[in-house]
Amino acid sequence: MALDHDILLEVGTNEFEVVEFIIDADKKYHFGINIAKVREIIRYPEVVRIPNAHPAVVGSANIRNKVIPIINLAHCLNLKTDFDPKKAKVIITYFNHQFNGFVVDDINRIHRVKWADIKDYSTIADFRLADSVLGVIKVEDRLIQLLDFEKIASEINPTTQFNDVSIDYSKTEKRKNKKIFLAEDSLVIRKLLKNTLSQAGYNVQDFENGKKLLEAVTQSLPDIIVTDLEMPEADGSFIIRTIREKLKIEDLPIIVFSSLASEENERKVLSIGANCFIGKPDLNILIDTIDKFLIEGAK
Repeated sequence: MALDHDILLEVGTNEFEVVEFIIDADKKYHFGINIAKVREIIRYPEVVRIPNAHPAVVGSANIRNKVIPIINLAHCLNLKTDFDPKKAKVIITYFNHQFNGFVVDDINRIHRVKWADIKDYSTIADFRLADSVLGVIKVEDRLIQLLDFEKIASEINPTTQFNDVSIDYSKTEKRKNKKIFLAEDSLVIRKLLKNTLSQAGYNVQDFENGKKLLEAVTQSLPDIIVTDLEMPEADGSFIIRTIREKLKIEDLPIIVFSSLASEENERKVLSIGANCFIGKPDLNILIDTIDKFLIEGAK
């Protein structure tokens, strides 16, 4: 099942598309992943075992001339350890500069949803998966749990995590009067970004979603905005379009810092008014880019 990313939703509509899939364990679990993270969906391929691999990694496979780790997603979620290779599907993903293949029992369909439709995990009674679920959406008669694939992948492969940052403290004095508005829905990443940028000398005000950031922008303007793309309430693209088109603010630098690094996503956000796109987890590049805009006079 190839996915044509040229027909994805118009940027800035505050909508996205979710691939619904199933893991059949003690019951049928309905999960979802943002289609922007998905490259294709395939039948279970020929897999080569990897010695001393993470227990959830069943091996690697050559997919379109790329060697990709194949991961038993149910094992990651502590739901079960087995699956039927004859029936299983593999979701090939790309984010944080990494390809991965996640084994699932079945694919259901693709849904178009609004970020505002995402409900907190507390809206359902089963908390066993709370650490791995970003939120829940209701579709027809069922709840679809949106998995935190970045967290799952980082636990399996630490190279996808944020590395130690080298801060140039010689610029601290120049940074101290510069205000950054930061929008990031992941609490862990938001704290990391705020702490790192604050240590560098910047004045950082952080927000858990785009809606709260936009409310703050109407009260006072920062010197620069750093925003994720995937966020409830209002996503990064909606932030950009609102600031540029509705609020008519043209000279406020906006940096997109996202795991969805691709030429297509970069082109889209630049086309609606972002100044720069940086792929996670390149935090050093993020700090250098902010420095260029705020203390080195970049335009």
